[in-house]
Amino acid sequence: MAWLYIGLLVFYVMVMFVFVRRPMYEAVATAFLLLCLISGKLTSIGTYLLNAANTYLLFSIAAFIIFSLVFEKTGVIDDLINIVVALVGRFSGGAGYVALAPSAVMGTLCGSAPGTAAAVGVTTISIMKKTGFSSELAAAVESAASCLGPVIPPAGAITAMFAFLEALYPGRFTFSQFWLLAYAVAFWFILHRVITLFFLIRRERVKPIPKEDRLSVRQALRDGWRSIIVPLAIFIPFLIDALLKDTFIAARLGAASGGFTNILLTVIPSVASVIAILIYVTGGKRFSLQTALALFQDNITGIAPIIVMAFAGFSITELFEDLGVTENISASLTTMHLPLWFVVIIVPLIFTVLGMFIEPFSLIIMFGGIFVSRADSVGIHPMLAAMMFNAMTCGLAPMTPPFALSQFVCMGIAESDFKATSKQSIVWCIGHYVLIVLCLFGLIPMFGTLI
Repeated sequence: MAWLYIGLLVFYVMVMFVFVRRPMYEAVATAFLLLCLISGKLTSIGTYLLNAANTYLLFSIAAFIIFSLVFEKTGVIDDLINIVVALVGRFSGGAGYVALAPSAVMGTLCGSAPGTAAAVGVTTISIMKKTGFSSELAAAVESAASCLGPVIPPAGAITAMFAFLEALYPGRFTFSQFWLLAYAVAFWFILHRVITLFFLIRRERVKPIPKEDRLSVRQALRDGWRSIIVPLAIFIPFLIDALLKDTFIAARLGAASGGFTNILLTVIPSVASVIAILIYVTGGKRFSLQTALALFQDNITGIAPIIVMAFAGFSITELFEDLGVTENISASLTTMHLPLWFVVIIVPLIFTVLGMFIEPFSLIIMFGGIFVSRADSVGIHPMLAAMMFNAMTCGLAPMTPPFALSQFVCMGIAESDFKATSKQSIVWCIGHYVLIVLCLFGLIPMFGTLI
């Protein structure tokens, strides 16, 4: 029955999203109700919803989404863009590197590649086209840059993948250990983007950003140095937690130190939001309660679907846990004796294709634990498997033609041709896929973060 439940879920969601053309959050939410009906668990719906609402991950995801809005609407991210422009804009194709940085930052914060493409692409694609990038290359670069964010902490998908690690291996890994591995993995994907961009820029003979369109490094830092505080305020607490959890923190919090990471996950977005608002206010602008309400009012249609989908996804997880679906499928996959090469080479392609039709975060909720347990059974480190699953669903699927949502968003902004843009995107997709395969085979060093 476990495979039947999974098959029904995938089939129903794909039909609702692709053919009926309903939003993904509607498809996932109604799929939960359908599964409860078919499994005879209608009387337990309240329990599943309550358990899903009690998870700290739901609050963390919502908090980071709200923070991304504050970060964008206060204009603090624009100061970061100016700094990056000042640093690399003088180089040939510098606008492409400018696109990588803020897109990765915003994608990290909001966790949505298409959302990042829409928010940042309006600026970065315009700059790239202005400095000699073809419309197709500009769209492909921004699409690839936007898909980089979800594989970099503190992306919500990374937080969700740790939940599966904790469920499968209680107490074996700390979130801070996983967080540091995530940064090691992110380094290689960032390097892939930079190297790919370098060669594409040379092929296209792209020019530097004109001097009149960029600030000097001194002026950019003088005007926007405060914006650097925001990413540091997010990174440093988790670094301290990772390095001092068993010593300094444990000595002061005792048994409560075990929940310190969860506290950071829920508190840090609020702290970062306050910092962004303070930077905005100290710049001579006003941020009132009315401004905050208007901010949420204007963006409620963007916030609500993500939270509803996450809530429905966690509810499905609770249902599957009650039905024993994950355990049964994991046992079934183990008995199938899939070889290492199949898990490393073929499975990423399967989930990439699924990610074209099913919202990546939903894939993580539905199949993250299954993939991690199966990868572990063939000798792949569980933490590495979790990060690679995120890389294939959130990082690769949204930019892979022909159903690449991030690419479609960027094409609309750049006014580029579908076929020509897809040819540019394939270059990024192949490199991303090869890197996933090499990481799963254990051929890429992780700087001692695999414990």
